[in-house]
Amino acid sequence: KVAIGTVQFLKNMVKEFEEETGISLNRIYTTPAAPWLFKIKKNAKTSVELCKKFTSFFRKYTMKTLWSSKRSRPDFETTMGFLTTRMKEPTKEDWHKLVRLMSFVKATVEDVRIIGADDLHSMLTMIDSAHAVHEKDMRGHTGSVVTMGTGVLDTKSSKQKMNTRSSTECEFVGTSEALPRTIYRNLFMEGQGYKIKWNVLAKDNQSEIKMLNNGRDSCTWNSKHIAIKYFWVTDRIKDGNIVVQYCPTAQMLGDFMSKPVQGQLFKTFRNVLMGWAHISTLFEGYIHPEERVEDSMKSSLTPDADVTEMERMKRKSALAKVQQQNKEILKEISLNRKNPISDNV
Repeated sequence: KVAIGTVQFLKNMVKEFEEETGISLNRIYTTPAAPWLFKIKKNAKTSVELCKKFTSFFRKYTMKTLWSSKRSRPDFETTMGFLTTRMKEPTKEDWHKLVRLMSFVKATVEDVRIIGADDLHSMLTMIDSAHAVHEKDMRGHTGSVVTMGTGVLDTKSSKQKMNTRSSTECEFVGTSEALPRTIYRNLFMEGQGYKIKWNVLAKDNQSEIKMLNNGRDSCTWNSKHIAIKYFWVTDRIKDGNIVVQYCPTAQMLGDFMSKPVQGQLFKTFRNVLMGWAHISTLFEGYIHPEERVEDSMKSSLTPDADVTEMERMKRKSALAKVQQQNKEILKEISLNRKNPISDNV
């Protein structure tokens, strides 16, 4: 296990914020954002754009906090996923949301994250999406986490790039947008000599799980309009690279990244996210390495001896598509390295 913190950076940032803005961050908040984080009020008082000076402050401290959230503080990345969409013309309401976040940072400035792995051959990805939560354009918000047992290796919290007609479609598009990050980490681990043998995708929407496993065969009249490009995940599942597992919503850690959760649920999710509690304390479906039956991922698929020649051809075709997708994902990742925060802007 390893502990990662940016304590001194955050202390300096909070002190600088108070000195430059003249605001004392004395109020204590239990969460970094209120339940109405994604809402944009049309009230005349709060919808007024900030002056040039405070617009500069807003952009400066939003980017400083974003830098820290990607390194040591994933617990306020959901808030950053929204604030970074308000950089162009921030309003007084956006400023109030930033001040609340800064107050939370000050109150928890000593916190550090812990990352650990049960073994180097297992990976769990949890992806969740909230439908039409952005009131300005009615788009959804996707949240995902990747873990190997303790803490999280990767997080994503960003507004979806297209509008969707239902929660199932929103979840499906979110999976398509977030899963390449998991695939990249699988390829990276394989390049280090550790092939991922237990690669599980946890989802809390039963309808989406059917679509992921069966492709267009499970589409009803409500979902036949979904673009075929989003079904590339099905190729991965048919090839045996990923197994989809149902996860109850109350245990879905990805939910933390898709909306501003509150109360006890926030504390429970945050403990797991920061690595202070093991993923098995939250997700009951998680199986420890020593409890797994060898090759149990493959056993969930139909054995080669029992499939027809047509099914073998389908698997071969899926494998070819997967290999081509790997090349495209690696190319996309290498381009995005020049702008590591592009997912949130």
